[in-house]
Amino acid sequence: MKNLNHYQILANMFRYPDEHNVGYSEAFLKLCTREFPEKANSLKQLFINHSLLTIREQQEYYLKTFDVQAICYLDIGYVLFGEDYKRAQLLVNLQSEHKKNGIDCGSELGDHLPNLLTLLSKTTDPDFADELGFIITTPAIRFMLTRFKNNPTHYYKEILEVLYLFLQRDFDGKGLLEYAMSEEAFNGDKDFVMSSPKSVICDTFCHKHKTS
Repeated sequence: MKNLNHYQILANMFRYPDEHNVGYSEAFLKLCTREFPEKANSLKQLFINHSLLTIREQQEYYLKTFDVQAICYLDIGYVLFGEDYKRAQLLVNLQSEHKKNGIDCGSELGDHLPNLLTLLSKTTDPDFADELGFIITTPAIRFMLTRFKNNPTHYYKEILEVLYLFLQRDFDGKGLLEYAMSEEAFNGDKDFVMSSPKSVICDTFCHKHKTS
């Protein structure tokens, strides 16, 4: 199975800001310098600017991005399905996988982005990892990025772009292209990736699991 440990570092970048932020940022920049050096210089300046904010100011920035009058949300099931029943179905599947991998989701749900990325870093099931990465996480992150069209230099937009680069590199969708989202899902006109309750996605994550 491919090494996905770097998704823990990426997960930490989307946690509510606290005293651990400096360490998280340093690990993230080190990872980017090694894997995507062309992004490292611009990210360093962005992080320097963000570090000038107090923890309280960083928390307010986070809330304005993902919570209060949010640009986008960090609950990936909601990004994909809104309040459709498919989100509940996704959450049930995720809860089982989090429990299997010993992950404590804290006060957030299983589809909260930091929890989802932590799961990617810890799962030992390659089929599950491929489907979580390609079917669920990649289209959600791509959709979230469309929400930043009026905020081209936003701190979290830059981090989401790096996450998207990792997802594209790590999950090519081999054997899963039937579940790929249509381009119209990302044209900026939709409230959610899959706005129709009749939309189909891999209901139990892995079609291989369905037949096992």
